[in-house]
Amino acid sequence: MALSNEKQAPAAANPKKDGKIKILYLAIVVLAIALAFMIFKNQKNVMEKNESFTQGVQLKGELDRVMDEYTAIKMENQDLLGQMSDKDSVIMANKAEIEKLIASQADYNKIKRKLELLRRITQEYVVRIDSLVTVNKALAEENTQIKEEVSRAREENTLLKTELDEKISVASEFKAYNLVAATVRVRADGKEVPTDRSRRVTRINLSFTLSENKIVEPGMKTVYARISRPDGVVMALGSDDLYSFVMDGDTLQYTIKQEIDYRNKAQDIRMHWDRKTTDNNAMPGQYAVMLYMDGQEIGRTGFAVRE
Repeated sequence: MALSNEKQAPAAANPKKDGKIKILYLAIVVLAIALAFMIFKNQKNVMEKNESFTQGVQLKGELDRVMDEYTAIKMENQDLLGQMSDKDSVIMANKAEIEKLIASQADYNKIKRKLELLRRITQEYVVRIDSLVTVNKALAEENTQIKEEVSRAREENTLLKTELDEKISVASEFKAYNLVAATVRVRADGKEVPTDRSRRVTRINLSFTLSENKIVEPGMKTVYARISRPDGVVMALGSDDLYSFVMDGDTLQYTIKQEIDYRNKAQDIRMHWDRKTTDNNAMPGQYAVMLYMDGQEIGRTGFAVRE
């Protein structure tokens, strides 16, 4: 067989194989794009989570600062808490809502708006507290002033009452004017003969004018006379309570007494004491006479008896 000098023609291209290669390239490109998108998306999600966490921390910090200021104001004004209970409930409700929004990573701007609302409420709380403090301070000062005025008024009233009581006490006093004590001898016919001789004296006469008094209650009153001998012994009919009266808490013996119907007008009074026996003479010396009525000493005088 003779050798041919002509070159062999190249083999024809395989269309099926070329199509598969193109599809493979296309798939690789699509996969690369999808992978890049996933990587980008993951990075974006991580960034968003980091940003959300940072915002959450920031918002929580702002919330804590607002609540710290609110708590500090409450602690400084505990005596006013009862008057601020309505605001307290509103503030605590808003705080709880904001904490839920932060925990659920809600919209940042929404939470910020809620925080601003809470901040305004707490500022109003502070303003109201300040107003109450101012009002209470003014009321306290006014109360102090009123107490001082009441105290002064009481002191003045006490002083006036004391002065009035003193005036009433003075006005209600009785006085025995022109008090005279005289010794006499009573003759058999009843006639009185003045004498100061101890062996002759049988009667002591007392005469005086009882003062007018418009303040005391009118009615029956008792005048007591105490006559003391020169040796200081009271000339009394007995030593028991039947012949005594009370004066400033002390029980005193009396010599004579007389009931009078007092009608708030001045009236003349006469009293006398008679010696019960003539066996003994009157004690020579200076005698003292004291008159009492309504728990008061109303007069005093004296007389002398000679041997």
